[in-house]
Amino acid sequence: MPPKRTTHKATGLPAMNSATAPDPAAAAATVAPRRSTRRPIPSATASDALAANPPAKATKRSSGKAKATSAVADTPTTTTTTTTIASKAKTPKSKTKRVLSDDEDGKVTSKKAKKDDADDAQSTETSKMVTVLKRGAAPADPFSSFVNTHQVYVSPDGEVWDGMLNQTNIGKNANKFYVLQLLHPINDASSCLLFVRWGRTGENGASQTKGPWAPGQAINEFKKQFRSKTGTAWEQRHGMVARPGKYTWLERDFETSGKDDRGEGASQDIGKNKVKDEVEPEKIPDSVLPSEVQNLCRIIFNTSFIDAALSSMNYDANKLPLGKLSKATILKGFAALKSLSEVIENAATAAQFNAFDNACSELSDQYYSIIPHVFGRNKPIVINTMPQLKKELELVDALGDMEIAQKLISERIVSDGVPINPIDARFNSLSLESMAPVAADSNEFAALASYARDTHGASHNYYTVKLETAFRVKRKFEDENWSNAGMNGLDEGQRLLLWHGSRSTNFAGILSQGLRIAPPQAPVNGYMFGKGVYFADSYNYCYAQSSGNIGILLLCDVAAKPCHELLSGNYNANEECKAANKLATKGLGQTQPVNWQDAGAALENDELKGCLMPKGAAENVNPPGAYLQYNEVIRYASHTG
Repeated sequence: MPPKRTTHKATGLPAMNSATAPDPAAAAATVAPRRSTRRPIPSATASDALAANPPAKATKRSSGKAKATSAVADTPTTTTTTTTIASKAKTPKSKTKRVLSDDEDGKVTSKKAKKDDADDAQSTETSKMVTVLKRGAAPADPFSSFVNTHQVYVSPDGEVWDGMLNQTNIGKNANKFYVLQLLHPINDASSCLLFVRWGRTGENGASQTKGPWAPGQAINEFKKQFRSKTGTAWEQRHGMVARPGKYTWLERDFETSGKDDRGEGASQDIGKNKVKDEVEPEKIPDSVLPSEVQNLCRIIFNTSFIDAALSSMNYDANKLPLGKLSKATILKGFAALKSLSEVIENAATAAQFNAFDNACSELSDQYYSIIPHVFGRNKPIVINTMPQLKKELELVDALGDMEIAQKLISERIVSDGVPINPIDARFNSLSLESMAPVAADSNEFAALASYARDTHGASHNYYTVKLETAFRVKRKFEDENWSNAGMNGLDEGQRLLLWHGSRSTNFAGILSQGLRIAPPQAPVNGYMFGKGVYFADSYNYCYAQSSGNIGILLLCDVAAKPCHELLSGNYNANEECKAANKLATKGLGQTQPVNWQDAGAALENDELKGCLMPKGAAENVNPPGAYLQYNEVIRYASHTG
């Protein structure tokens, strides 16, 4: 039985292309890597946020606890409590000032305010961009007054005493967070403070400090507070599920964070050459990479683009920064959406919740509690339709690739004490075998530009495409994976040179780990033709609007024929394709290429001989009953044909 891999060679990372309207856009396309086969990574994300070159063998990484030791002192200490409002926003005047309870999310009590907005906040200032300084295993909360004087306590057994909690209750318009940490003075772990901060998601909220205590007592106070808020013991937090009226613990990964953690509100912009580094600027050597590769790295590691993409999907990166996002949290997000999909697709499953609306509301609460969203003072949106669910699937899919990008950004740029150019360090973190720009005056570049131009769909006329740069990309172990999947014996015409588009913010994950398929936790009915890697013979989906009108696509050599052809979506297509002994599913579009040519000859690339690519413009074929506008080709992980 061949390995479970989606098989595709790649001729290179399709070029960056820019899509704009009405002016022509700069398009960046790369020639997809030469060969690759892909296997789904259970702990990672998937289908929509896939990558160009299939990955070499993927390794599952667990988020273990950071190890550190601190002295424990049992001497009694004086206990004090202070409460502050983290925001400087103006608050309604009242005769008596009231300190917020940590069960609240910042609500006011004045009658006028209640009349205007029953859930208005005493503190409504949104989280500002701040620098998070990490000492030890985890950074102190950036809105505490202890950032420069204290650090998070780590007990001798390696336990990190830091917790991020989240709770959404749509019925009560509650969407709030709760932070709790044990903090001790730098280099003095003999006493600890319990710092807590709470408020509405997307705002700074209020905070309170209790203690100090000896570490043993401080730990007991931390556990007591955690149990009070979650209804679950600290020791049983792993695997806990969201409970109505209680907070949910958000698992964070501290092990891979860099020195200066990119936490709440922190920002970094490689696109403007502002790269985090641990070397004095005057000591940074020049890059050894071609300028085209440098520019590509500035795009795929651009944290401004990452911030914009997350913001557009309402994800709260302040409460759960990508650098600390654990794979377990991503999988829980998929599982929550799977439960929602079962109710939306089959109302009978809502019986346990008494009604469909109740089911969708409660399950949406669980999902938002796991994957924090910012809704401002608006009521969180109930997810009760498949289009809404697919939008959230796109978010959770993308989080995996963006999380990888953020961790690669956070890695050190000094190797054995020798400074490395930051751009070179980012590129090296991709672990590619090679990436070479295609000469702009070559026949290969001209053929790629024609493929992009001729297959850019008329229905996407709100932007134009211009091929700016193309690359030949090769990932490590591609030839081996292709061979092991049994693809060396394919006949001529069974391979197609197809596009795969994704957000630019997904490409660090795509290039470093390959194209991935949604994990078992994801709902299969959230994908039009089931869980797989989606390709197209039309140049349309580049998501350039989220990255400064620069889009990136992959052009991949895909083992695609014979195809299981369908006229409309069917999320069980994977099983049907397997039963029909086909290599891939093809969703038939109304507009299709009608003429094909040998890609090896057209691109002057011997490795692509026998692989077909479209020749000339696509035409309106209009197969009877076809639902799609353009063709879709889907490879699955469960079989190779």
